[in-house]
Parts: sequence; structure tokens; C-alpha cells
Amino acid sequence: MRIRTGAASAALATLLAVGAAVPAQAAGSDAPSYRSAASAQSARAGSGVGAFQTLGDNVHFSHTVRGHINAHGWWKNLSGPARGVKAKVTVWLQVKRGGEWKTLATDVKNVYSGGGSGKRAAAAYKCTYNVGQYDFRSVIDVDLIGYPDDSYKKITATQRLGCGL
Repeated sequence: MRIRTGAASAALATLLAVGAAVPAQAAGSDAPSYRSAASAQSARAGSGVGAFQTLGDNVHFSHTVRGHINAHGWWKNLSGPARGVKAKVTVWLQVKRGGEWKTLATDVKNVYSGGGSGKRAAAAYKCTYNVGQYDFRSVIDVDLIGYPDDSYKKITATQRLGCGL
């Protein structure tokens, strides 16, 4: 889980602007981590956004359309004035081929905080056959409309599925 914060971003960006450096730490997909702005200027501009999470599910077979795989992305407001704000949620459904991740499908939606069918983006891919195992993942980006954004994207756990390309 990764949490974005506005006020904390402003403080961190100020430290970064004066040359303070903090060693990077790898975080597990379930460990809370905090977003920061890249500069003091963008931190000041985005300091009122509050905190939110970028969320998504693992790539899976569709429960409604036979022979399709899906990946969903959404966001959850945790605090602050992000209530009532929409976010542009982008989901890339990817497969690993030749050692590289290739995008098979993309979906972009402007949605309110939440999840569920009306508050998420959904990328779908039609399998050509259900033989052969491939590794799939999704990448999710949430950009609150009207607020500065950093480059963080959530990457879901790799799933090995029998979905032909």
C-alpha cells in the first residue's frame, strides 16, 4: 500500500530543496509508504490535497466475459480536501514477453474515490486461446485532477495465467 500526503510532501520537499538526502528504501507492496513532491514549488501547490491511496487488483480472468482477463485500478481518499475531487486513473494490463513487459490493453477514466464498477478504470484483453502460461501484471497511475503529481505508479503482483496471446 502506498499513501500520498500533501502536508508531509511540503515538509519533505523543503528538506530536499536545501540539499538534505535520505537513502531510498525498498517497500513491500503492503507496506505503507508516503508520496512526496519533487520540488518545494510543487509541494506548496499540492499541499492541500491530503492523503490518498493508489489501489488495484491483480490481473485475473473476467467473471462476466468468458475468455478475457481484466485489471482494475482505483483510488481511496484517506483525508483532506480530496473529497469531491475526481482523479484520472490509468490502468495498463501487461504481459512479460522476451524478458520485457509489453502493454496489451489500457483504460483511462476520471473517477471519484472509491472503487466498484463506477469508480475505477478497467483494462481488458481477449485471450486468443487458453493454452500456454504467461506472466501478467497491471500498472496503475492515479492523478488527482487539478493537483500536481509525482511519477509513482502502483505495480501489482505478477500472475501466471493460461491466456494465449
